[in-house]
This record gives sequence, C-alpha cells and structure tokens, in this order.
Amino acid sequence: MKTRTRKEDVENIQIDHGVLFRNYGLENQILLSPIKGGTNFKVERTIRQIEFDGQGGKTKGVEVIDDENATITAKTINASLDTLALALPGAKITKTEDKITKIESSDLGVIPDSAYDSNITIFCQTIKGDYLKIAIYDAMADGGLDFSAVQKAEGEIELAFAAHHSYENEKKTIYDIEKIDSFNYEYTPDEL
Repeated sequence: MKTRTRKEDVENIQIDHGVLFRNYGLENQILLSPIKGGTNFKVERTIRQIEFDGQGGKTKGVEVIDDENATITAKTINASLDTLALALPGAKITKTEDKITKIESSDLGVIPDSAYDSNITIFCQTIKGDYLKIAIYDAMADGGLDFSAVQKAEGEIELAFAAHHSYENEKKTIYDIEKIDSFNYEYTPDEL
C-alpha cells in the first residue's frame, strides 16, 4: 500500500544522538560526556479507571492519573570519580581542592537535598534543524552503580536519573518537552 507522508512530518524526524546536561542554564551546568548508545527519556503513568455498576468497559471522563514518573537514562564511558559519585547519591565524598579523591559507602538514612540536580536536560535535533529540549526536574541518579572493567572494551556506567515530586508543592512540574529553534553550547574554561 502506498502512502503519502507530509513534508512537516519528515522534517520532525529526530536524527543522531543528543547531548546531556546536568543543571542546564545554571551556574553549575555540566555537560555529561562522552555518552555511548544515546539517551532515553521515559514517562510512566498509572491511569486508574473509576468503576461503577453498568459500566461497559473503559469509559471516557472517569479515568484518573494516580501517579506519573519521568526518567532520563544514558550510559557514559567517563569513569571519573565525579561520575561514579553521581551514580551513588548520599555516598561519603572526600574532596581535595574541589576534586573528589575518595568515595565511601553512605550512612543509611535520608539523602540530602544536595544530591538532587535542579534539572537533567537532553537536546536532540530534527531533520528541519529545530531542536527538542527535554528536561526533568529535581533529578537524581538513583539506579545505583554497576561498573565493569572488561578487556578490549570501555567501562560503561549507566546513569538512570529520576525526576522527583515535591511534597511542598504538589503542582510543581517534574518534566517538560519543548521545541526550540536553535541550540548553541559554549564550553566553559573548566571544560576545555
């Protein structure tokens, strides 16, 4: 069967890899790289159907979103102590002159606010040249650490960032997706 595809649909095809940032747009912004295998954004929802007598099946108007979670995952091959610490929020960190020199197992208990990033943001391009900007908020890599050193391969560290809701503000958004016309990134002197 032949079909016709509209030009605007083709122009919206997302191409190539994206770039991933911690705290994009803030003073402590960090480009997470190098990434291997791309990035993934996922929203999971629990939608509950309110049931009542005589209902014939799923019914419009009586469905409720009970919960919603958003994640961004990526694998990096940057095995710096900063990256390893990122995968272990709440771990005991020893620093010398702002450089992490040691990571130790954490005390059990509440993870401090400092372990959460303001945002984790992906930028990816479309054929037309526009960009998608996808961000999750109050994000933390809470998937743990699984790191292997393998012959003739790079050690991959999966970072699974989860957006977190706020008990102080139930209306605060946990993610947003927007189309932007351009994306330019200039390295800071520390990154060169």
